[in-house]
Amino acid sequence: MLVFLALSWVLVMLYPDPGVLVRSVRNTLRPRVDPQAAAALARRLPNDPKAIEAYVLDHQVLYAHDWQSAGVPWYFPTAGEALRAGRGDCESRALVLASLLTAKGIPNELRMSFDHIWVDYPGKQANALENAGLQFAGRQDGRFFLHWPADFHLRQEVVDQVAIFWTPAPRGRVLLLALGLTLIPLWNVLAGLLAGNGLAARGPRPGRLRRRRREAAQAAQPQRV
Repeated sequence: MLVFLALSWVLVMLYPDPGVLVRSVRNTLRPRVDPQAAAALARRLPNDPKAIEAYVLDHQVLYAHDWQSAGVPWYFPTAGEALRAGRGDCESRALVLASLLTAKGIPNELRMSFDHIWVDYPGKQANALENAGLQFAGRQDGRFFLHWPADFHLRQEVVDQVAIFWTPAPRGRVLLLALGLTLIPLWNVLAGLLAGNGLAARGPRPGRLRRRRREAAQAAQPQRV
């Protein structure tokens, strides 16, 4: 019961609308690249994928943590949502870029590491955040793949995850989360103490009272000699 209450409180604090989390999971498993949503913008851009990527990063989707853009620690949007918002983190930028490249007929594939998502296209240069050694999931020839990354460092991964999900969290939400997780076990202890005091105040159970009465009656009967 205590664990259930704690997990419920965490969910409420992180995702006041659980549907947001459900949509994020669904969109992660099936990223919704949408060339139609990006068609009008694609017509105004050159056919160079590097130039398109630079435009997306510098102008179309300004970087913002999910706490800032969606009010939750993690949200995987659709391409249409990312275009309308005009800001977002790597998921938003990758979906918009993939949608623009697809609208122009430029081959591309999504790639994911544990803390980043990017778009691979012909001529794409690997860098410290976007390379084959870091990727653990993506789509290749229209099919989803999953494997353990060749370049993985647990300590650095923990640091990165804290920077992504914890550091930008609103202070008010963090305080409420900590307060709830502190009060829940205290409430559980207090409820147990009150329940114990209630039993003591009610005295012996009825079964014990009946047994004592029988014993008293037997003792009162005259003993045969």
